[in-house]
Amino acid sequence: MLKTLTASVIEKPEDTYFEGEDGDEEILYIFRQAAITNLGWLVSGIVLLLAPVVFDSFIFSINREFPGIFTPSLIFIVNIFWYIFAFGYIFERFLHWFFNVYIITSKRVVDMDFDHLLHRNISEAPLRNIEDITYTVSGTLPTLFNFGNLSIQTAAEKREIEFYNVYDPGRLQDILSDLVSFKKGRHGN
Repeated sequence: MLKTLTASVIEKPEDTYFEGEDGDEEILYIFRQAAITNLGWLVSGIVLLLAPVVFDSFIFSINREFPGIFTPSLIFIVNIFWYIFAFGYIFERFLHWFFNVYIITSKRVVDMDFDHLLHRNISEAPLRNIEDITYTVSGTLPTLFNFGNLSIQTAAEKREIEFYNVYDPGRLQDILSDLVSFKKGRHGN
């Protein structure tokens, strides 16, 4: 269960639905940004969690030289607010990663962008409207860990849908190309 919740690629997820899903529509894949892309905010989060240890030792050394400048209750309050900020930052970054999902169904491609708690942007394109699929892997980490961006050009009103930092974008391009070819071939396009 935990593996399914934190996976970057989920194939044919069971008991999964999304807002606006049609009754006869089947979710084929759910993609998230590659897990390695979380490394930056995880390191920042660890630094934020460890910073009070350094801060407190510095403050206690100052208090030894000049007693009474910083009271223990003041240090405690500063630490509490710092940890609230740190956990809030970590929680928000996790939610951003977890809820930014790219869904491929039997009918369409859906891009759900979760910017923060009060804003989300959902774009979709029917498979029959997809014109071109391009992927880019650029940089040392993306090349080493095989993640990159997938750009989907459509004939719809929203001309381009982007999947950012997805794992194995070449495989994703192949899957999507096969689905589009099947859909267009079946409907005589």
